[in-house]
Amino acid sequence: DDELDVPAEFNSSSSWSHRVRNCLDEDLEGQVKVGTPTGTLSLRRLFAYIGPGFLVAIAYIDPGNFDTDIRAGAMYQYKLLWMLALATVMGLFVQFLACKLGLITQRDLAQQCRASYPKNLNIFLWVMAEVGVIASDIPEVLGTAYALNLLFGIPLVWGVIITALDTLAFLMLQYASIRVLEFIIGVFLMIVSGCFIIELFWSGISVVEMLEGFIPFYGVTEGQGSFGGYGAAAIGLLGAVVMPHNLFLHSALVKTRDIERSRLGIKEAMIYNVIECAIALFVSFVINFSIISISASLFYYNPDAGLNEASSLLSVLGSAAGIIFGIALLASGQSSTITGTYAGQFVMEGFLNLSISMWKRNLVTRSVAIVPSLLVAVLWGTSGADDLIVWSQVLLSIQLPFALVPLLKMTGSAKIMGVGYANGTILQSVGWFIGILIIIANVILVGFSVMDYLDLNRWMGWIVLAIGVDIGILYVVFLAYLSYYAVDSNSKPPVIQSEPYNEEMTEFIDEDEDLFRLPDDDDDEDLVPFGEE
Repeated sequence: DDELDVPAEFNSSSSWSHRVRNCLDEDLEGQVKVGTPTGTLSLRRLFAYIGPGFLVAIAYIDPGNFDTDIRAGAMYQYKLLWMLALATVMGLFVQFLACKLGLITQRDLAQQCRASYPKNLNIFLWVMAEVGVIASDIPEVLGTAYALNLLFGIPLVWGVIITALDTLAFLMLQYASIRVLEFIIGVFLMIVSGCFIIELFWSGISVVEMLEGFIPFYGVTEGQGSFGGYGAAAIGLLGAVVMPHNLFLHSALVKTRDIERSRLGIKEAMIYNVIECAIALFVSFVINFSIISISASLFYYNPDAGLNEASSLLSVLGSAAGIIFGIALLASGQSSTITGTYAGQFVMEGFLNLSISMWKRNLVTRSVAIVPSLLVAVLWGTSGADDLIVWSQVLLSIQLPFALVPLLKMTGSAKIMGVGYANGTILQSVGWFIGILIIIANVILVGFSVMDYLDLNRWMGWIVLAIGVDIGILYVVFLAYLSYYAVDSNSKPPVIQSEPYNEEMTEFIDEDEDLFRLPDDDDDEDLVPFGEE
């Protein structure tokens, strides 16, 4: 009774992602042992938890971020640094919720959606999640193609085709342990961060203007483009940083740690995971900050700045700058492909209970992403490819509420999380504030886009306006329904091992803290295992 009953349907495969999910098997191969909780923080124990947050952080520095950051700096100089900081903090918050769901329920977000929603709604959410995964893969395809062009002179079209060879890498990676995967991603992350820190020092940024960039909307009228363009850039930056597939990924990856299923063990794991994720996202923030600052310093008032033009624009720093940028871009594209494929596999298996090999999953996703990338590269060249990357980031922002709303509903449910582990009032209010803010921002983005089109083509603009209003209404209505739907109607909370409270072992945990409060002793009798009436 001290263990959570994981349904047998989730334990039917020996694939890596299924081994991640079957976290309660004591003989689980590849699961990282973290030891018995001690009640004190230590670097040695923190090292055992390092990994999932860095895999998640890769999505914060994918080629889509590169392109969006370069455009933000080139068009608005340092004026969007505040949005980058806000998006990173928001990202840490939602990643904490995803981590919390996985640790406590031992189900990732996709699995919990499958258990909580009716079939039709579950299928729709799966489609939305897959759209998000594919949208995130488009910048990885184009970013890798750009990197191959910078480093080896391969034309963009052929570079897009060559990215299909990434599938071969997954034939090897699918047999790697989680620690090997984390090491590979860590190396990629260090390569990217090292490259941009070097170029940041070479570029010579304005410290005063950089600090002013952390003031929301400060001096926005001084930049090029309309305020609508500024809003689109800000929301695109949000979409580039906070990605929906990361919520599915993180809620699954935290289960690679073999933690003690006690109140102290879970709370200690939550604290270590938050610290680890904060460190990883800080590294990603430094990288994104460096890219925006470099672009602001070197490319300002250049509306054509993007991934393709960046290497030539960086030539003012010397020939090595373009090569360094190409290496960073290639490392970013490959690492993002790895984590994106894992996220896609968790999405498919969780929603549909359908398991396929990683290389097959990558082949399907990559094939779908290559089609629009190749079409745009052939018809419109590099400028069209840059625009496709930007709009893929906007699409990710629009997709985010379809993952965030279920996450908030589930982590706020005592029936799903267990008494004392559901989000408190403050935590839940902050989460809904972020969700509503994103929804409003997306509606405004659609409005800005329609108004810009209306200025260019008045008659067609009215048609686009009518379609945009209809889509916006449907978007808001569906998300309102999703927010209202009772996800806990058929759910049972997990069982946490009972243990006597030891004040010395838990002195670093504040019982009054809303995020990590302990359940009352009387709450234990209310906890019922999954599957029991």
